[in-house]
Order: sequence, then C-alpha cells, then structure tokens
Amino acid sequence: MADSFDWKATIGAVAPGLATALGGPLAGAAVKVIADKVFGNPNASEADLATALALGTLTGDQIRALKQAEMEMQIELARIDQASDAAYLADTDSARKQTVALAQSGSGIAWAPVVISAIITVGFFICIYMLFVFERDWTERQAGLLNTLFGALILGFGQACNYWLGSSAGSKRAGDAVRKIAEHASK
Repeated sequence: MADSFDWKATIGAVAPGLATALGGPLAGAAVKVIADKVFGNPNASEADLATALALGTLTGDQIRALKQAEMEMQIELARIDQASDAAYLADTDSARKQTVALAQSGSGIAWAPVVISAIITVGFFICIYMLFVFERDWTERQAGLLNTLFGALILGFGQACNYWLGSSAGSKRAGDAVRKIAEHASK
C-alpha cells in the first residue's frame, strides 16, 4: 500500500516548501524535520514516513506542525542566505578598506584596482569596436579568439563595475526572502 501511495504529494498539499526540499539536496533534512514534527521520531526514514502517511490522514495538529516546520525551514534558509550575503559584503568592504589604507600610506599597489579596471574597460570597448564596428574578414581562428576574449572581458567588466559602483543583488535577494517569509507568516 505504501509503495503506490504518493506521500510527497500529501506533504506538498500541506507544506509545499517542505515537499520541494524533498526533491533536492535538502531531502535528508526535510525528511528529518517532517518525521520529527509530525511523528515525533527524527530518525524515521522515507519508507517509515510513506507507510505512516499511507495508513491514515494527517490530524489537525500534524498539519499545523508541518506548516510550522515549513515556516521554520524558510526562516533558516533566509538566515543562511543573509549570512552568505553578509560574508560577501564583509569581504568586499575589507578589500576596499585595504585599498584605502594602501593609498593613504602612499603605496603604489593602491593603483592596482584602478589600472586593472582601466585595462578591462578599454579592452572591453576595443573588442566591441572590433566585433561590431570594424569591417574586416576574420579567419575562423581570429574570430574565435576575439569572441573568447570578448566573453572574458564581459565578465571582467561586470566585476569592475561592481567593484566601483557596488552590487545590490545580494541585498535584493535578502530583502525578497524576508518579504516572502513575512507574507507567508501573515497567511
């Protein structure tokens, strides 16, 4: 009976976030959370959960426990994301403070970010000119090398812009996660 019963669909109907985790790298943690919150046995296996769910429906308390577990998992994932973003920002801040300290001490190394950024930017625009404006018949080898160089310069140009102008991608992700949790908690 438990073999044909789709217990993950049952979990998905109640706690879609936990069900999604069951299909990914967090599957083991999700099974442990479900087993602990619903059946009081964190050491239960997927087979144990399938059998238990196939034998009966979830009680109101078990449904509440699943929804609470899903919310706790989302909060924990948001915390992990926020910690990752904080580490990235601290790393960026440290690099910028080091550049300022080198500049204040008169070290020539302080010019390295400026020079590297200038080389990348100039190279980027030269590649754009050569690929899209300059009329010439390129050999296959030349065109391949120029395209490879252009691809590398696109990445470098983006990093140079992020260094000098900052990046708000991490901040946006963290804000989106917090908003999602707040919306889910108010339902």
